[in-house]
Amino acid sequence: MGMTIWIRGARLKTLPLAIAPVLIGASLAWRDAGERRVAVAVLCGFVALLLQIAANFANDYSDGIRGTDAGRAIADEQLSRGPARLVASGVNPKKVLVAAGICALAACLCGLAVIALTGYWWFILVGIACLAAGWCYVGGKHPYGYHYLGEIFVFIFFGLVATCGTMFALSGTITPDGLLGGSAAGLVAVAVLCVNNLRDIESDGNHGKHTWMTAMGLRNGTIFTIAILIISALIALRHLLQSSIYAANGIPLIAIIAILCAAQIAASYAIARKTYRRALPLCSLDSLTVAAIFVLSTMLA
Repeated sequence: MGMTIWIRGARLKTLPLAIAPVLIGASLAWRDAGERRVAVAVLCGFVALLLQIAANFANDYSDGIRGTDAGRAIADEQLSRGPARLVASGVNPKKVLVAAGICALAACLCGLAVIALTGYWWFILVGIACLAAGWCYVGGKHPYGYHYLGEIFVFIFFGLVATCGTMFALSGTITPDGLLGGSAAGLVAVAVLCVNNLRDIESDGNHGKHTWMTAMGLRNGTIFTIAILIISALIALRHLLQSSIYAANGIPLIAIIAILCAAQIAASYAIARKTYRRALPLCSLDSLTVAAIFVLSTMLA
């Protein structure tokens, strides 16, 4: 299997969740950013991507050694409700942990480069918080992801922190639009987590992993997940309708609204039909359509 299994372990389908908040934050700060804005924005993107991959490997390691991912080997993938995992497929857990550490180290180096370019040394504290959140989600003796807090931390770090952190790195300020954009990105990230937890609701319950979905149950959890997807889209549309570019650039904006609506409908339908293997990537891609609203609002202004 070689490299292929490691690529799958990185969970590429989740990576749009790392890119979307950076795009939103960068677009909102672009006009007020300095001459190094391209370098800073690209580095922020790498920080987000590498932290996402590091968290994916760390989660694979922690859930694997706990037995939560039992039965999710590549050989059993067609029989499993969820995609294959590295430790469950027989990969040495220590190697998975090392992979997480390498990605985290690379993210730290990119973060230090951002600090060197911007001079915001307190970003070190933000980086430490991100690393701790990534590890403690399902790692350690008392993982918060097993005690109803995973959704809250995902909203904070995949939404507000990533968006507002990028915005501040570029412009030195955070606006109400930044908070709203971060909220939109965070809600989509929570929806992706909820889809994952809806798929694993029985397994999580058996292994003592308490999530909002295990508390709400399948029916209410499905309604909640679709609802927060819709709210994220409404936040993006609100930003669009309040901008001055709406009337002057009708055709491209109508096109992106149509794409956003199509993405929302496709993801919601897949969730309602309980086809979670389709729903998860559709929700992840939906984060990019939400981000596209903010990016186009800047480009066409």
